[in-house]
Amino acid sequence: MAAALVVRAPFQPAPAPCTFGRGGNARLARICGALLAELRLRVDLGGGENAKTEVVAVGGSLAGSRPRREVSAKKLRDLAEKGLLPDGEEKSVHLARCPQAVAEALDLVSLAPAELWCAEVPILIDSGRAGSLRLILDREPRRSLLRALRGISHEASLQVGQERDRLRVVQDLQRARQNHALLAAASARLRREIVLGDVLRAIADELRKIGFESAMLLAEPEGLVIAHLSHRGPKPQEALKLLGIKRLSELRDFPADPGRSALLASLLATPEPVVEVSAQTLLRALLPRRVGKKVRTELAETLGLDNLLAAPLRGGGDAPLGILLAASLPGHEPDLGIVAAFALQASLALERVRMREKVREQALVIERAVEGRTRALRETNERLRDADRRKDNFLANVSHELRSPLVTMLGYTDLLLAEKLGPVTDRQRQCLQIARSSGRRLRAFIEELLDFSRFELTRDSMNFQPFIAEDAIGHAVTALAPRFLERRISVRKKFARDLPAVLGDRERVIQVLTNLLMNAEKHCRDGGRIAVSAEARPGFLQISVQDNGSGIAPEHLEKIFDRLYQVGDVKDARALREAGLGLGLNIVKSIVEAHGGEVGVSSAIGKGSTFTFTLPIADARPAAERIPATQ
Repeated sequence: MAAALVVRAPFQPAPAPCTFGRGGNARLARICGALLAELRLRVDLGGGENAKTEVVAVGGSLAGSRPRREVSAKKLRDLAEKGLLPDGEEKSVHLARCPQAVAEALDLVSLAPAELWCAEVPILIDSGRAGSLRLILDREPRRSLLRALRGISHEASLQVGQERDRLRVVQDLQRARQNHALLAAASARLRREIVLGDVLRAIADELRKIGFESAMLLAEPEGLVIAHLSHRGPKPQEALKLLGIKRLSELRDFPADPGRSALLASLLATPEPVVEVSAQTLLRALLPRRVGKKVRTELAETLGLDNLLAAPLRGGGDAPLGILLAASLPGHEPDLGIVAAFALQASLALERVRMREKVREQALVIERAVEGRTRALRETNERLRDADRRKDNFLANVSHELRSPLVTMLGYTDLLLAEKLGPVTDRQRQCLQIARSSGRRLRAFIEELLDFSRFELTRDSMNFQPFIAEDAIGHAVTALAPRFLERRISVRKKFARDLPAVLGDRERVIQVLTNLLMNAEKHCRDGGRIAVSAEARPGFLQISVQDNGSGIAPEHLEKIFDRLYQVGDVKDARALREAGLGLGLNIVKSIVEAHGGEVGVSSAIGKGSTFTFTLPIADARPAAERIPATQ
């Protein structure tokens, strides 16, 4: 049997052990020569005379295993209920011979009744029984055993008393936890309130939950005024009637001057968080002089005031905000610590209200200035937007005007190279090929500028409609098929089954695919491979364009989508010759983000690159939730 004295209380989730002797019931039974030892304790640790007892330990040579201990405990309980064993009547060690029925019940018929003894050792707390230790002996106890049992009774009583004190400490801790929870709830509510009246009501309500009626004295420029009372029912009106007024707000006309009252001045300046003060003394300092002692006495009796707890409220820089008065409700013990902690929360709440009022006043002044500045900025912004639109229009017109003569120049260059206008020499052919190459590169620049200006001019007029992404991909691949065929680049399309329709501007999505395919073609060697795939994601369709070209260095990946950014260490000579202005991928990112999607890239030098972008699925969410408003 384990060596433990176990005490249980109704509010404990599990028993808490304390050592009983050095060897527990089993060892105690061996020392005393007991056949059976049973420890009983009151559940409430010795509350009333009729408090319920509980068997918490059984030991001895007859106890044996756990099932046998439970059987032995039940037998002893039955014998005690039948009156065959003493059960809590004595307050000293009790010895008695066990009747024959005890020997039969405990299977000890082989022993003569004269050889079977029962000893009951009381466990006392404050001269009251808190339990007992019962021993069944097979011989008459000696005087030395009686002295030992008395010592055991004293030691057990001390330990149970200590356990009772521990439980009282636990109750105090639980009460402290409850107060802490109430303070946390009060703090959360006070943080939510932003109006002075709501803050005062919250202070009164939360203090009442803690167990206090309260009053708030606020420091105004003219003095201290009673701003709020927490009392409910007819008492506040009766108190106001005694003062000869109808509303609490009328007391603002009679502020108390701390400069003329030593009590109020000391309460505002005291370093103590809480001070106990007499209600009569405080009322004499607060109320006008015309209010006599008789009225003050009746007022204190009406509101149930005797001694009050006064907590000074201070803001930033120890500026006085007022005084919090608290009176304990009936049945509640006043706790200075919780009042001090609550006063700190109330000070913070009042300081926040004061700061908001100051900020609101300053905000009105600033708002008028901001309105004027905003009006000027709006006009400037409109002028800038108009200038930006004119710039885009100019860029589009210039690009278009440059494109027209360039097409003519390239056309005649092709005619000369094809010898449609007559034979050319090798030197002339070489010069014409250089001119055609430069013209094509210039045309690529112009096409990129046109795409960029066209997108900027029509950004606000994108037409979002459901369409099939496979058709758009097929259209983009077909448009670039001659370039792929010329360079023997194979293009593979890989789609998952039953792809959902996407919501977007089909022409813009085709432009995205075209730019990504052209970018892949530029970085692929002759005979390279390009793969276009699409698969559904939650709420989006993901489209990828993968090539096995030269790849992109890691330091360029973060800036690859920036406007006018170009990779400066391209190893492929053809890709270097056909490098654009750095607008294609920026257009891709702008179009994809205008659809509410994302674009990304992964690459490795010498192994190619994979560009991925997402488009919203047509039936996944309402269009208003998927597509952000364009700027």
